[in-house]
Order: sequence, then C-alpha cells, then structure tokens
Amino acid sequence: MKRHNIVKEARAIHVGVSLLLILSGVFLIVWPEVGKTVARYLIGGNFIFIGLARALGYFANDLYRLAFQYDLALGGFCVIFGILLIISPDHVQTAMPYIIGVYVLINSLLKTQTALDAKAFGMKHWWGLLAAAVAISTIAVALLILYTQSYSQLLVPIALILDGGDGIWNTLGTVRVRAKKEGRFEDLF
Repeated sequence: MKRHNIVKEARAIHVGVSLLLILSGVFLIVWPEVGKTVARYLIGGNFIFIGLARALGYFANDLYRLAFQYDLALGGFCVIFGILLIISPDHVQTAMPYIIGVYVLINSLLKTQTALDAKAFGMKHWWGLLAAAVAISTIAVALLILYTQSYSQLLVPIALILDGGDGIWNTLGTVRVRAKKEGRFEDLF
C-alpha cells in the first residue's frame, strides 16, 4: 500500500473513532439511567477500539507528523483502560469519571503542544486548535476536581463529546498528505 493511502486511511479512522467518543457522550446524556453494565461495555469497547486506531495512526507517518505523534502511548492507555473497564468493573467503574478526566486532560495537553507545533509549521488554524485544547483542559480539570460529586454524571459525557470533537478538529486541521505528482499538499476533507 502506498504511503499516502495509509495516511488517508489513518486520518479517516481517527475521525471515526473521534465520532465514537461523541456518540458515547451523547448516549450517556440521552440515557443517563442506563445500567452500569451497558455503560461499562460501551465505554470499555469504545476505548479499546480508539486505542487500536490511535496506535495505527502513529504508524501512518503523515507529512508533518503532528496529529498522530503521541498516539502510540495514548492508544496503549486507551486499550488498557478499556480492558480494565470490561474485566474489572467494581474497581474501575468507580474511578471511571476520574480516569476519563485524566485521559481527556492528557489528550488536551498533548493537543496544546500539537497546536504550538502547527504554529511553527505555519498552519493557519493553529490558534483554533490551541483554544479548543485549552477549553477542553479546563473541562477535564473540572471533572477531576468534581469526579465524586453528582456533577460528574454530566461532566463525563460532556468531556467525551468535547474530546471527540477536538479529535476531529485536530485531525482535519493537522494531517496533510503530499499529492502524488504535483508535490503540493492534499486535503482529504
């Protein structure tokens, strides 16, 4: 498979798994009374899939190497969290808001660095990437502070939705593929 096809596929998969985060958050808002078992399997399964997709993105080798640069480690975290959530519900289920808060905080801090790297590459929308990452970091810190409160039932889905949206924004804003013959950059979306 040619290099540009791998990057395009990784980009599309990355957008798809970000949509999974958004759908997970929407699901938890629309059906907050859903049983812990359903939420556990939904979030755990999504995090396993997200982790595998992130690891794939790391090996895609896009032109600037911005969007996927931290995805191997973060993908490993997601897979481990997803597996733990499915096989050890009593311990992990209680800490799920806290773990999701840590994940969103780490992810948004890494995207802050990606936004600053995008500025160094001369990308136009680096400030939007930075603003989104800072806003989502704030939500994640609020979730970490209030994770034992009743607010966490609303902050968890909001954090998932915002992180998924930021994943789409970040991926579409930073992944570039060199066109086959002209040597110019090609946008997929």
